[in-house]
Amino acid sequence: MKTDLFNDLFIFEMANSHQGSVEHGIAIIREMGKIARKHNIKAAVKLQYRDIPNFIHPDYKGRTDLPHIPRFESTMLTYEQFCELVSVVRDEGMVTMSTPFDETGVEWCLDQGLDIIKVASCSALDWPLLTKIVASRKPVIISTGGKKLSDIDKIYNFCSHRHADFAFLHCVAGYPAPMDRLQLDFIDRMKKRYRDVVIGYSGHEDPNDNIVPMMAVAKGAKILERHVGLPTETIKLNAYSMNPEQCDKWVEAVQNAKKMCTLQKPGDKYISQAELDSLHSLERGVWAARAIKAGTPITREDVFFAMPLQDKQMTSGQFKDGMIASVDYAVNAPVTETPKITGIGIVRSAIHDAKGMLYEAGIALGTDFEVEISHHYGMQHFRQNGAIIINIINREYCKKYIIVLPGQHHPMHAHKVKEETFQLLYGELLIEIEGQEPRLMHPGDIQTVMRGDMHAFSSETGAIFEEVSTQHMKSDSYYKDPEIAAQDPMERKTYLKKW
Repeated sequence: MKTDLFNDLFIFEMANSHQGSVEHGIAIIREMGKIARKHNIKAAVKLQYRDIPNFIHPDYKGRTDLPHIPRFESTMLTYEQFCELVSVVRDEGMVTMSTPFDETGVEWCLDQGLDIIKVASCSALDWPLLTKIVASRKPVIISTGGKKLSDIDKIYNFCSHRHADFAFLHCVAGYPAPMDRLQLDFIDRMKKRYRDVVIGYSGHEDPNDNIVPMMAVAKGAKILERHVGLPTETIKLNAYSMNPEQCDKWVEAVQNAKKMCTLQKPGDKYISQAELDSLHSLERGVWAARAIKAGTPITREDVFFAMPLQDKQMTSGQFKDGMIASVDYAVNAPVTETPKITGIGIVRSAIHDAKGMLYEAGIALGTDFEVEISHHYGMQHFRQNGAIIINIINREYCKKYIIVLPGQHHPMHAHKVKEETFQLLYGELLIEIEGQEPRLMHPGDIQTVMRGDMHAFSSETGAIFEEVSTQHMKSDSYYKDPEIAAQDPMERKTYLKKW
């Protein structure tokens, strides 16, 4: 089961292990709590767990000539001290989280009941540690700094095979990370490659630059992480960590980016009346170039296009050569005809929507296929009842793509000769097989329909599924509704060779 903790999560990673001071760590947590409440965000404070006595090789303890060892030893805290910090994070109403760098650290996460375990980029291929972390059954966030696509594939498969609940962070392990190495386009690649995984961004760029996190949000990052700290007279922050003021501005910038990017209408683009009015004021209307009698065809020579557009006037884009005038029009009068809904118009609109769904799903058809439009209750009711069938192969075996438009239902029917198997490629599909519980299918799901099984399918949001079957015969569909069954197949089918 996927957790909702990942979506819209801000991670505050305490810089330089808060100097190994519990008091200073608490001060940082309190400041982050203020920011979280001010912006009403879901925020986590991330600690770092290392069992220092065992983490550093005995022969290298106390060495000052090697990177990191002096810092790790000087900022070491006990398990009890970390428990105190976790308690404060909870008291501030934030998500508890830590990066364990060894197996003991994982045990501390479990003992403290932390909400999330984080895997640092340097540990992302540490299979013994990952095994321990994934076995915890805790939600896991994995940074991918310094990891090639093939490395990330390995991590994805390792976690997926173990049914882990995990997310990835795009990360460039530069401290600070230069602008020309951020490669934010890689977020697009990760979203497309790992479709079932939440993708975020862990930033190490200049803490005064808030363009980068806004761009990360625009790319689709759902988790944002930054190092944070609290400067004092004796503590100076490093070049990639934010003070509370910078952190506040960072959160505000991210929130603004989310507002800019969020769709305001589910599944489509919201268009306000003010926007429509503004555009209508610039559109051209249809005007009579000469006198037109009611009942006669209106040709292109009978009209001209000009602004301003009048109320109830036909726009230039709505004009169709040959439409019949419903009233008399004088020279220079606005033409106020209403475009008629035709079967051709319905088919063209449905094909455009179907093409759009195929584009969005990334399904390429090639050039050798036949389009079959099933309209069981007439073309005027196609949006409610029917489907678009793309016939690819029909030999002893058969392959089709079936497109179900949003809100469309394909009626109950059976095949006596054909056995078929469906695999959903895009969207959600409700399949009903008589005598069985209805099943809501998701991408990747497979359903076999045996010969003689009455079945129907529908989709609220639109769906594309692949059908693989034995040979299809046009006379082998038997509908439960007598009204459909009485029709000649050609009455409920329209075939297209090209679209």
